[in-house]
Amino acid sequence: MPAAHSAFDSFYTALQNKLQVSFHEERCMGDIRLLWTDELPIRILYYPCGAAKRLPNTKGGRNIHLDEDQWIRRAGLILNRIAALAGRAQRIHARKTVAARIDKPAAMAFQQEHHLQVALPGKYRYGLFHGGVLVSVAIFSGGRKMEAKPAPYRSYELLRFCHKQGIHVVGGFSKLIKTFQQDFHPGDIMTYADKDWSDGSSYRKMGFVAVGETEPQCFWINTRTMERYYEHTLPLEIRAKSADERHRSGFVPLYNNGSIKLVKT
Repeated sequence: MPAAHSAFDSFYTALQNKLQVSFHEERCMGDIRLLWTDELPIRILYYPCGAAKRLPNTKGGRNIHLDEDQWIRRAGLILNRIAALAGRAQRIHARKTVAARIDKPAAMAFQQEHHLQVALPGKYRYGLFHGGVLVSVAIFSGGRKMEAKPAPYRSYELLRFCHKQGIHVVGGFSKLIKTFQQDFHPGDIMTYADKDWSDGSSYRKMGFVAVGETEPQCFWINTRTMERYYEHTLPLEIRAKSADERHRSGFVPLYNNGSIKLVKT
C-alpha cells in the first residue's frame, strides 16, 4: 500500500478513536478524502502530500483542510485541535482564569507545543492561568502609526492565539482581547484567520470585521522528512533549482487557502 494511503489510514483510525464516532469517507479528486459524520459539525478534507490545490468548502459544518505533512509531524496536536472544533475538548470558563502578561520564553514554549504555525515572540504577550497553569495565550505586535489617522492612533496586530491542547477556555479569547484593550487602548486590532481551519466566525463574534483576504500561500514540502518550508527558508541548494528540479529532489509545492483579514476598532 502506498505511504500516502498508510498515513491517511492512521489518521482515519486515530480520528475515530479520539472522537468516538464513525466518519463517512468519500474519495474526491485524486487521493483527497472528505470525512464527515452526522454527529459532529465538522467536515475534514485530507490532502495527501503532492495534492495540487485545495477543493472548495462543502456544506454541512466547519470545513477543516488538513495536509498530510501536518498530520505526520504533529499528530497529537492535530487530533486535539479537531476535537476542540468538534466540541470535544475540556471546557474551562474564562471567569475562572486570571489574565496576566507573560514573558517571551513562556510565550514561545507554549506556541511551539500548542500552535500549528511558527511561534512568534511579538511585543506584548498575554496569558490566561487556571489554577496556576497557563491555558491560553495571545501574542500582539507593537503599535503602528497609520496615515490619515490622528497622531495618537495606533494599529496593533494579533499575531497568535491558542489554547492548551485538549482545553477550550470559554470566553478566553474575549478576555485576552479586552485585557489588551484596557492596557493599550488601541485604535484598532488587526489579525488574519487561517482559512484552512477558520471561517472567521469566532473573530466576528468579538466585533472583528472582515476587510479582505490574502492569496493562497505556497509552501514546499520535503517528501522525505515532511518538513514544511516557506520559499525564503528553503535550503540554498534547493532554492536555486527550478520547480521541476525541486520535484526531482523530493520537494513538492503546497498551496493553502489563504487567510481572512479582520479588523476590530
